[in-house]
Amino acid sequence: MRFLLWVLLTPSIICKAQVRSPSSIPFYDCGLKKVMNILSRPTILLSPDSNGSARSIVDEYCGYFGDRCTRKTSSQLSDTDYNKVIFVVGDVRKIGHWARLGLPVEVLPAGFKINGMTFTDSLDGLAFIDSSHIVVGGNSLQAVKDVQLAFTGGYDLTLLQKGKITWFGNYNSGRWDLYNLQDLKRSNYVARRSASFQQIYLSKTYPDTIHFSHTEAELRGYIQQFEKIYKLPAPRHKIDWFIHSNMQEYGTMSGLFGLTCPGNGSAGFSIRGEIHTRGYDIGLVKHEYSHYLFDNTIPQDHNPAFFVEGCVEYVTGLNDTALFRKRVGIARQYKDSLNYADLVIKNKDFYGQYSAANYSVCGVFVKYLIDNYGVDRFKQYCLAADKSQAATTIFGTTFEKLVERYHQWVDQLAG
Repeated sequence: MRFLLWVLLTPSIICKAQVRSPSSIPFYDCGLKKVMNILSRPTILLSPDSNGSARSIVDEYCGYFGDRCTRKTSSQLSDTDYNKVIFVVGDVRKIGHWARLGLPVEVLPAGFKINGMTFTDSLDGLAFIDSSHIVVGGNSLQAVKDVQLAFTGGYDLTLLQKGKITWFGNYNSGRWDLYNLQDLKRSNYVARRSASFQQIYLSKTYPDTIHFSHTEAELRGYIQQFEKIYKLPAPRHKIDWFIHSNMQEYGTMSGLFGLTCPGNGSAGFSIRGEIHTRGYDIGLVKHEYSHYLFDNTIPQDHNPAFFVEGCVEYVTGLNDTALFRKRVGIARQYKDSLNYADLVIKNKDFYGQYSAANYSVCGVFVKYLIDNYGVDRFKQYCLAADKSQAATTIFGTTFEKLVERYHQWVDQLAG
């Protein structure tokens, strides 16, 4: 589930933090008090007049507010609207009458400026929250999407530079207490060369010895298998791998700050050109590397989580027949109760109540598609924006009939 909100704020001077240990960073506000304060109030969702490209993002955020959401573009704001709660989404350079918002962000012709720091790269973005404003913006639609992915709210400030989180932190006693995420990585992790990765970064607090030569050899064979199965070219650029000791490091260094909150659990994640794991379990590394390989050719723009995870779990099943047989049983158990239209067409509820079952079923469903229609058609379907229509054009049948045939296939497989 995406964590809810970014943050940017005000004073006249940014106080650049010294490089420190992750354990010294102030705790993330897991209660998201500032976010919840705004979510409970009527809010204007403000976007540029030409907001067609950001419409889906506005729609998603408006859904959080329900009937408390009022959509407006820059030219539709009245004089009294500027005194209301406003949530800005989009390219900040295209928001008219920006100064009237009273925000501590100056918009420039080529970007934006905050307290003496200028951000003009097309992938620079910002997130900001105060008592009556939220900004999720940047210098391009891609920057806005990257900020949306970084979405937090337990810190007062998050800045992205060239798609990477740099400054984040809080405003205390008249000054910023900021941390540079990239500096924290460099100072708290040991970098080592790797054949499969750009760099491997090992936490200085990691207690065990890792036999990287064995890990590299096993991973290399798996990479070749995965690329062959899906007919994928090798990526032009390698990914970094960060190995963390605990959830505090994992959540902070990945920029998924909410993972540091009690009760949250995650073992691995692939994000912003980096793989993050707690420990170095080879199965976990293979799983996250698979996402990097597949997403490099098949972007996630229209690919539902059911297939994002399913394409990996399909290969897992090929390599572990006992696990696959178990998952076929689970797929048969849930074949009539899962809402496949929500999972595939609407990309909803994969990580919800039935996430454990979904993880088991998704790889079986992908095997059904590949076995019956081929890997090339499966990849085409992953890329299709309208999954309902694409079922007819790619598979030659309606989506409903596709699912019906899957039910029959699972029964035969289980038998």
